[in-house]
Amino acid sequence: MSQTLTLDATTLYWLFRLQGPSLGLWRAAEIAVLRQCEFPRPTLDLGCGDGLVSSMVLNHVDAGIDPDPKALTQASRVGLYLKLENALVERSTLPENCFGTIISNSVLEHIPDLHPVLAKAGRLLRSGGRLVFTVPTERFSECLALPFPRYSRWRNQQLRHLNLWPESRWREALEKAGFEIVTIRPYLRNGLIFSWDLLELMQQARVARRRLFGLAWRRLPHSFINYLARRASQLDLSSPAPGGGRLIVARKPSL
Repeated sequence: MSQTLTLDATTLYWLFRLQGPSLGLWRAAEIAVLRQCEFPRPTLDLGCGDGLVSSMVLNHVDAGIDPDPKALTQASRVGLYLKLENALVERSTLPENCFGTIISNSVLEHIPDLHPVLAKAGRLLRSGGRLVFTVPTERFSECLALPFPRYSRWRNQQLRHLNLWPESRWREALEKAGFEIVTIRPYLRNGLIFSWDLLELMQQARVARRRLFGLAWRRLPHSFINYLARRASQLDLSSPAPGGGRLIVARKPSL
């Protein structure tokens, strides 16, 4: 039986306010599972984006790296990062054998050639350092709102999913890059993936080029979103394996 996984109502409120109900739900599970990890410094946020998720997990991040300059501009306003680098991680100029932790949230599933990225992560970590990351799983495509292969292909293409791998393939890739597996934990059971996708479809529906669900959501009173957040804080975001998402903690062996 999987250990219960929940998130506090305050964090959920801000996720719902800032990202809407569907992305807010998915991010809630990621934040909840990441908060249960340890992050020895110095820390590097690989694919940091706008920094929102990491700001809800960590108080300080020593460095963030992302190829999107607009996302880094947003990340610089969060007040979380000591240093930001605009680059692909495999081309990073950050010091090697330095970091105690590399955190990466929902990034590695989008990268076409993962081996150079994992190899570079290993070089950036000091001896005994950890790579902590979340990714959607091979089960994701089977639990969407519409049970058709064409729909799941469309959804994964829309989300730019390239690496929805089973646990065995992640083990193989990480071991090839010189890592040891420390922890693997699934999250988001089938019903929550279905709910996420249904909410996402509702948010994307347009009438006269306008997303009516999004317009209505933004007009909801704060008290109602707070009510939804309190209810959502009672949700168990855990899952038996494989789950819709997977936390993996891998370690660079000590010398």
